[in-house]
Amino acid sequence: MVAAAAMPDPAYAAAMTKLVPRLTDHPPPEAPTRPGWVPAAEPQRPARPAWALPAALAAMAVVYPAAFSLQVVPFWSAMVAFSAFSWWAAWHPYLKTRLRPTRRLVVMGLVSGVALYLCFCVGALLVRETPLWSRIQELVDLTRTTAPAALAVLVIVFATSPSEEVLWRGAVFARLRRRYGPGWRPLVAATGLYALFVGLSGSLALFLAALVCGAVWTRQRQVTGSIVPSLVSHALWSLLMYLYIPGL
Repeated sequence: MVAAAAMPDPAYAAAMTKLVPRLTDHPPPEAPTRPGWVPAAEPQRPARPAWALPAALAAMAVVYPAAFSLQVVPFWSAMVAFSAFSWWAAWHPYLKTRLRPTRRLVVMGLVSGVALYLCFCVGALLVRETPLWSRIQELVDLTRTTAPAALAVLVIVFATSPSEEVLWRGAVFARLRRRYGPGWRPLVAATGLYALFVGLSGSLALFLAALVCGAVWTRQRQVTGSIVPSLVSHALWSLLMYLYIPGL
């Protein structure tokens, strides 16, 4: 009789189990409706040191003129090295949420990439009789003759374009938005700085391209909160410009 009284009521024990929080990486099937269940915190990658982002910008200020105008380093090798360093320097755990592609984001990037390419094709036809055309020819010769086409395509799609987006539309824009808040100021600041740093290459054509494309890509980042559209657009635009420009 005493032993039977000491045994806990099964219904009471089940009710108490539901109220006790459980830390686990695998939620029970009834997790959405089960009170007291606490998911375990996901491990976070540590942020880069404070000097990493300024170092990436300084590297761009050195590598771009050295590879483009001065040509004192191998062009595509310099682009790969800079891309790897800038990706490392600009990576932050918050970028995980901004690198999740959806159909809408990818389509937005594809449409803007093609639209920008068509605009620049029209621009190329308009400047053929101006001094800018010779600068464009020099730039095209540099990119097309210094490496096999297949290798250049791989670098454009998987190295230079993604790394610039992670650096500029990812880390730099995030800092400017925290400083200036929402609105036009972080958009103008990010676009201007991007064009300025690209202009250190010594190419007026690249400076103008960075000004136009940078405004579009930064606005996409601002509106969507994601770098997927700008990353897709940047890679597609760069690839198309490498493959074919009217008259070249």
